[in-house]
Amino acid sequence: MAHLLVVLLRAPFQTCAFLYVFIAQVVLVLLKRLLLPHFPIYQSLRLQVQRAYLSSASLTYPELVHRLPVTTSEQRAQRVGNGNGNGNGWTGYLIPGHHDQDLRPFTQTPPDGSRCVVLYAHGGGYARGEARMYIPYMERWVACAAEQGILLLFLSVEYPLTSEAPHPAQRDSFIKAYRHLLEVGVSPESIVFMGDSAGGGLCILSALEAEKQGLPQPAASILISPWMDMSLRSFQGGNALVETDYVATANTSVPMFVRMFLGQGQSQHKGDSPDVNPLYRTPESLRYLNPQLVLVGAAEFTLQESKDWAALCLKAGVEHELVVEWGQLHVYALGSSFLDPEVRRKTDQKVVGWISRHIKSYT
Repeated sequence: MAHLLVVLLRAPFQTCAFLYVFIAQVVLVLLKRLLLPHFPIYQSLRLQVQRAYLSSASLTYPELVHRLPVTTSEQRAQRVGNGNGNGNGWTGYLIPGHHDQDLRPFTQTPPDGSRCVVLYAHGGGYARGEARMYIPYMERWVACAAEQGILLLFLSVEYPLTSEAPHPAQRDSFIKAYRHLLEVGVSPESIVFMGDSAGGGLCILSALEAEKQGLPQPAASILISPWMDMSLRSFQGGNALVETDYVATANTSVPMFVRMFLGQGQSQHKGDSPDVNPLYRTPESLRYLNPQLVLVGAAEFTLQESKDWAALCLKAGVEHELVVEWGQLHVYALGSSFLDPEVRRKTDQKVVGWISRHIKSYT
């Protein structure tokens, strides 16, 4: 809360714009419920207020969505890697940070099924965000896993944003971090790929690239509201789900993110190229892929491509599970303080259960 107040007070005019948009949306929500009591309501009042806050922030005060930039102690996030700032190497953060660079507890051979390193890719359309912005969520998953006897460690990759370099710089950075884990002795059976939004798409692209480079597949993947369709099929004629999601500008911002990802017309790839769009892969080319857990809200703009990815996995014979949560918004499965506690509990159990099931399947 103190961090939030600091963010709001340092830019008073921006804060006033945010508060105006937020309060106006809440008033409209309440008026509709009052004046049209028999009109069918899709989302709960809690969800509608959450959407009002997040959409207001995304329109007027993007830093509020995850309170960027992030500042935190090394006990919570320890910087690792060999990146030199010019696109070579890789950098990331170990969470919890007290593990420092000591991964020995995770290098047992064979794995005993009770420890796992989650290689994480943050969201933000490949153009925004940073590796530490989900520390509270990761710490919650670590605690949840500990309750089930699993030692969990996150390595969140600080991949180059598309303002620095287009595809494949993001995928290459993620793969280098994966190679590092393998080289220091972490078994692939003890590694899970995980990401949200663009980070979910990056996990898929990286798993495909790992096979191309002769690297083993990780034990499994967890994809939170994955964004992967660079062909923008669900945006033809406009994506109506922006009316129920909080990414209110998605019909204009997502095409912009695609152009940045592909290199503003300089890329040799088109949006429907299988090299950048896994939805255009043939089922036969995916048969080796690791098990995929897809968590998506029913009210968010990535809903259709999540369903399409699950359908493609089914055709390919890839183990997968698709969870579509009623009325939820983009990246709901991160489990923010807005989320209904019961939905958060159920989702956390699904995340940790998927990890436990697949790292233990190798013992």
